[in-house]
Amino acid sequence: MSQYLVLSHIDIQNANSIAGFTWGFPAITQFLGFTHALSRKISVNYEGTFNTEFNACMLVANKVSNKVYQPKPYADFEFLQSKNPPVLAKHKAASPPIIEEGKLNATVSLVLELSHSLLLTTDQVTEFESKVKAMCCNMRIAGGSVLSIGKVKLFLANTKQDESKQLSHIKRLCMPGFVLKDRSGYLEKHTEVLAVENNESAPLAAWLDFSALKVAATPELAKEKTLPNDQTDAKWQYLKKPFDGYLVPIMAGYKAIAQPLNKEEVLGLRVKPDPEDQDVKAVTFVEAVHSVAEWISMHKVAQLSDYLWRYHHDGEWYLCQQETKTSNDNNQALTNTDLLNNLF
Repeated sequence: MSQYLVLSHIDIQNANSIAGFTWGFPAITQFLGFTHALSRKISVNYEGTFNTEFNACMLVANKVSNKVYQPKPYADFEFLQSKNPPVLAKHKAASPPIIEEGKLNATVSLVLELSHSLLLTTDQVTEFESKVKAMCCNMRIAGGSVLSIGKVKLFLANTKQDESKQLSHIKRLCMPGFVLKDRSGYLEKHTEVLAVENNESAPLAAWLDFSALKVAATPELAKEKTLPNDQTDAKWQYLKKPFDGYLVPIMAGYKAIAQPLNKEEVLGLRVKPDPEDQDVKAVTFVEAVHSVAEWISMHKVAQLSDYLWRYHHDGEWYLCQQETKTSNDNNQALTNTDLLNNLF
């Protein structure tokens, strides 16, 4: 038995566009964070009525518009910046500062997996869908405001035939769009290939092969010349990525960079209002982890479970993945320190 909640065509305004060393789309951690926050809201407000949790999320991008501009042809894109009034009263008389940030407007669809199937009547299903929709409209996704939601539908499948119909309905609700698929295995394989030549810089070089736009020049030599010089014409050709597909770099989670600390040792730690609540026992400092993913057209999805993102905690690693991996596989991911050590 499988049950999914579909949030179709969510219009988001001013969401975060920068994630770690990447930009163009929010980190997958922000969508899983929204999934967890929505699950908590339902458990707190409707405990005893809807006893379930959302433990996984499938992400579909329907439309993305980054707030960028190009100063001149062939130049790098730059983010549009705005002046934001500061909080301090002494600065209100002067010109507000420009806070550098990357924003985007997007339309996304989310498919949330329920941990425990809800056996509800038709009226209860309608009530559940309306309450979830009202909650989502008052929440933020990736730091952006939710302007509207197309449809909120709850699906339940008991047999293989039901699952086939369920998949067909969900695909129609989420199309047109592209679903994000974890391709960390591609990064691992390409790293192994490059490690034969240079083991130290292989992780960075492999990740850049997926994230950078590369071209190579082929010199066009005259008949009487055998070697190119500064005046030789060249033909520029695009260098393909190591694997086929719409591959993109992503921020895939966090890695601890310090030993856990008690909450009393960290000043300004945000905890729950209840001083007797002992949920927060220890905290640690972390850095971003980078990996590779692929955008796949929604109509190619054959099984929803292959595209569900989940949190996986393994020691110092806290990653978003679509399948369980061993700790050795996790170590193939790139952290900020890995990137900086290779860059500088």
